[in-house]
Amino acid sequence: MTKMKKIILSADSTCDLDDALKERYKVNCHPLHIILGDKQYQDGIDITPDSIYDTYQKQRILPKTSAPNPLEYIDYFKKWTEKGYEVIHVSLGSGISSSYKNCCIAAQELGNIYPIDSGNLSTGIGLLVIEAAERIAKGMTAARIDQEVNELKPKVHASFVIDNLIYLYEGGRCSALAALGANLLNIKPCIEVDNSSGKMRVGKKYRGGLSKVLQQYTMDKLNE
Repeated sequence: MTKMKKIILSADSTCDLDDALKERYKVNCHPLHIILGDKQYQDGIDITPDSIYDTYQKQRILPKTSAPNPLEYIDYFKKWTEKGYEVIHVSLGSGISSSYKNCCIAAQELGNIYPIDSGNLSTGIGLLVIEAAERIAKGMTAARIDQEVNELKPKVHASFVIDNLIYLYEGGRCSALAALGANLLNIKPCIEVDNSSGKMRVGKKYRGGLSKVLQQYTMDKLNE
């Protein structure tokens, strides 16, 4: 009887699972790079969201991000593959990052790596990571888990409501006029994530206080 290989579960740090969930589901995270001013950091390791917001408030500097390169993924994975483990890795959507492509290069080099393009970001990735973890716990093979998680991707619908357009304006994603108008009219756009790629688009535009908007947004999503 062939002994089943142990499976390691991994994801890009952009899955945004908190420490309790990562520990519960035994999730290893590989950090993306965050460039802030003239310094480079590792997401979730030596920089936090709070420090990014604080830097903007004090210096008006917005962060940039970059994906790990193939060599970084190789170095990250080989500590497991050299011991005979298989690795399932869920990546940030390929439409917004090269992390999946670079992970695939590492997988071809090492073998026994199953890269999954989440087609999503943040908790949209996290949901798929948890689905993979639950299948590992059931004793499924890595190949079967890879297949089933990929089949679940179209069922993940991530979206969020933006309270203030200032960060979009500062990042060059909307005009000053659009940001000013939205803020004056108390308009809060819903951003929809395309679950085939992770790219984002503007959905319904809500108007009013955030508490009221979030209630309406939630009802709209449940009705869909």
